[in-house]
Amino acid sequence: MAAPGNKFWGGASSSESDSDSGSSDSEEERPVVAAAAPRKMARWAEASSSEDEGVAQRRVVRSHTDKKNEQMLEQIKVMKNHMKIDDFASTITDYEALIKMLEKLRTQVEADGGPPKQFVKAIGALEDYIEKTHAEIQEKKSKGNKLPENKAKAFNTLRSKVKKGNKLYADDLTQLRSNPEDFQSEEEAADSASEASQAAGSEDSASGSSESDSSSSSSDSSSDSDSDSSDSSSDTGGSDSSDSDSEPSFDDSDKSGSEDGDEDLARERKMLRWLITPEKLAEREKKAEVAKAKEAENKAKDQEKRARKKDKVEEGQKGTTHQRKGKDEPEEYTSKELTTKVTEIAQQRGRRGFDRKVYMEKLQKLLVHAAKHGPLEQLYIYASMVSADFDNTGSAFAAMKIEMWNEALQKVNKMLPLLIESHNLMKSGSEDKTSAGDTDVEDPKSHPRLQDLFLSFVEKLDDELYKALQFNSDVYGSEYHEILGNSSKCLVLLNRTLRYFEEVKEPQHLGSIAARLMEQLYYKPDTLNHRVYDAIPHTMPEESKAHWVWPDDSKAYMGKLCHYVWAAGDVRLRRRACLCQAYHLALHDCFQPARDLLHLGNFQEQAAESDVHTQILYNRVIAQIGLCAFRLGKITEAHNCLMDVCQYNKGRELLAQGLSYAKNMERSQEQERAERQRQLPYHMHINLEVLESAQHICAMLLEVPNIAMQAIDPSNKRIISKVLRRALEAYDKQQYSGPPETAKDSVVAAAKDLQRGDWAKACAQLEGLQLWHHIDTNHPENGEKVKAMITEKMKVEALRTYLFSYASIYDAFHLDQLVQMFSLDERTVHSTISKMMIKEEITAFWDESSKYVLVQHVEPSPLQRLAITLAERAVQAVENNERLVDLKSGGFAFKDGARAQPGLATEAKGKGRMGKGFDMKGDAKGAKGKGRGKGSFAGQPMRRAAGWENARAGALRGTQRGWSTGIRA
Repeated sequence: MAAPGNKFWGGASSSESDSDSGSSDSEEERPVVAAAAPRKMARWAEASSSEDEGVAQRRVVRSHTDKKNEQMLEQIKVMKNHMKIDDFASTITDYEALIKMLEKLRTQVEADGGPPKQFVKAIGALEDYIEKTHAEIQEKKSKGNKLPENKAKAFNTLRSKVKKGNKLYADDLTQLRSNPEDFQSEEEAADSASEASQAAGSEDSASGSSESDSSSSSSDSSSDSDSDSSDSSSDTGGSDSSDSDSEPSFDDSDKSGSEDGDEDLARERKMLRWLITPEKLAEREKKAEVAKAKEAENKAKDQEKRARKKDKVEEGQKGTTHQRKGKDEPEEYTSKELTTKVTEIAQQRGRRGFDRKVYMEKLQKLLVHAAKHGPLEQLYIYASMVSADFDNTGSAFAAMKIEMWNEALQKVNKMLPLLIESHNLMKSGSEDKTSAGDTDVEDPKSHPRLQDLFLSFVEKLDDELYKALQFNSDVYGSEYHEILGNSSKCLVLLNRTLRYFEEVKEPQHLGSIAARLMEQLYYKPDTLNHRVYDAIPHTMPEESKAHWVWPDDSKAYMGKLCHYVWAAGDVRLRRRACLCQAYHLALHDCFQPARDLLHLGNFQEQAAESDVHTQILYNRVIAQIGLCAFRLGKITEAHNCLMDVCQYNKGRELLAQGLSYAKNMERSQEQERAERQRQLPYHMHINLEVLESAQHICAMLLEVPNIAMQAIDPSNKRIISKVLRRALEAYDKQQYSGPPETAKDSVVAAAKDLQRGDWAKACAQLEGLQLWHHIDTNHPENGEKVKAMITEKMKVEALRTYLFSYASIYDAFHLDQLVQMFSLDERTVHSTISKMMIKEEITAFWDESSKYVLVQHVEPSPLQRLAITLAERAVQAVENNERLVDLKSGGFAFKDGARAQPGLATEAKGKGRMGKGFDMKGDAKGAKGKGRGKGSFAGQPMRRAAGWENARAGALRGTQRGWSTGIRA
């Protein structure tokens, strides 16, 4: 008993005396003992330390995982404190911090097969706390006591976050509530064991004191592996720390002592704690052995975890993961566990160090388990895999790689049979919720949501293929042909999806797929579509070949798809579907139905209000209708359509077939990017040379007779083609005209020959155009027929031009002579001349035999000529006055697009004799006086917008040619 007495009164303990006696008596060690002696004389109530203070403390190295675990435990304590004071806002922050900490420990979580027990216990306690608090709030609310608005809002936010976040750990929480003992930590288990022993030995004070001593020394034994060091720490400085740890037990003993009224008994219990008995020594030895065993077990676990981490790192470097069956990963998954596992794997997307190959292999292995639960689980996994494929789609100007596109296409093709199976299960009604899924849209495994995902994947594949064709610069290379070859695969997917939605009868989805299919087919002629549909069945199973026959009436098939789109109700898709149908009709020479479709739908006004892609499609339809009219010989209609596209030399820009670079035209970087994004792939282009050649030929056939007619009828001011007139004027100004180099030069040279009535030479000029080889894409052999038809048209227009030019010279024309000159049959010549007579284009008539055309040479009287001249001058004066009014009122909307430009001043002067009653601005004097008039548009002449010469700028001309002559007459 000497040793405890010495320790109680501040003396040296037995362990210290033993260590001192057992140490060497050398002089090197004695100063150390002497230096440590003052520390041993400290008071017993102070927090003195053991003999370890005299020796340098050993540095403890902890792993990153241990630090994170300690941080999590500290965060749990903070959250519990906030729960005690009902601080909902802080509890939200604590809960989110816990979730983030668990994510950082995902490697350990995967190795241990689930989250830490303390984490599960904490979120379970939080969930119970929320439910209890919610019930209390509802009870207070019924009594009229409401929470403050900010606090109620914070509580509702906390409740929703916890309800949503705890879904991932529903299985762990269920296990916690069924077996709470499995989720106790080692300290809690030791405390519960000590409390149980105290309760069992409450009658025996000695045994009770030994139990309290064992509970107080449990922390010391867990910290030190050696039993002797644990004894020494408990005998010396460790007693203070054990006092602090065992304060709750002392409080309990004080309470029990006060309740019994026996203060001596409580004091005796406290004093017995400092007494070392043989039973206590034996218990300490036993605990030391248990601590050593636990420490060895923990070391073995740590080594096993390190080995697992090492294996995972090696497997990640090799690109493969081997799932272990056993404790870490079960051999069978429930539907809920499988969903949780897939969600955890899917959360790895976008993180640092993400390996797509490993990700796909993990999901591929889960497909084996998903096949046992029905189609929806497999669809959910395939959806996660396809979503990861689309993560590498690139930027707005970089398309998805074609290899990646094919991988995604294979997965989407596998989803369609599963979707059909899921629909059949829902339709039959023989399934449960786990096999067929709920109709809840929020459920990630519901059939409607997976069906929408599948549709979005199909549309994304179509968009990526279009982008790959759009931004491929080498259109003649093998890469472009390879990408174009994959369009048949996309066509197969669209057809299969269309048949599925036709069976399930969903108008919205059916309209979207029908619009996509029309965009794939509308610009291709029947010959091309027929060949594609003939080639596809070679790669299809026998039962699917019946679906791959191109219909004989493709126009009816396109009409059927258009009806599907109209049933969907999307305004934009409706417009585009009708335009695609009109394009397809025009491509197959159905001019009247295509034009009626445009006019009945009022698409000219609707296109101006639509997006830029719909406007481009409208321009393409107009161009194709113009070519259709040209092939059918409708020259006027063809010219009207083609002039809208080719008039201002902006066909390339209007049809989105390239960027047009004009002078004095600057684009910003955003405008150029937007223009590049709306460019069409090369295989969808319309040949611009064909368009321009057809437009110039139509203009020639209409304008050349019109110019000849205006020579004999000055009142005819009609201009059909300004472009051709300017080209003819430029041709006349050339001193030497060489052979034509472009298609436009050939047409201009043919027009000059046609003006002379030399139709044979004019036709020879057009012989070498590429137009005849590309005018009919559906039937290329029809080019010769179109050329023969245009030749006949040129003969007829040459006849009309000849009659306009030379009718004033001849008194009569013989029918046989005209037939021979223009190589036309007699009936055509007779019909053409008769039409000219009916329209009063020429003043002639047939004789009784209908073999001669008798021309009437009726010269107008002088009064008639002067009347015509006076009418022309009056019209000119009215126009001048209107321009003056526009100038004074600030308006510049001049006729024919004229507009004012500053910088120049013009002046008009003239002399003339004026009659009585005339009073014009200027210096006109007297009835027969001489007049001198000056005028200008305030120094601003006018110039026509189309590049015409400057208009005459006199506001009121003093005299006009012929005006004074008319007055004097």
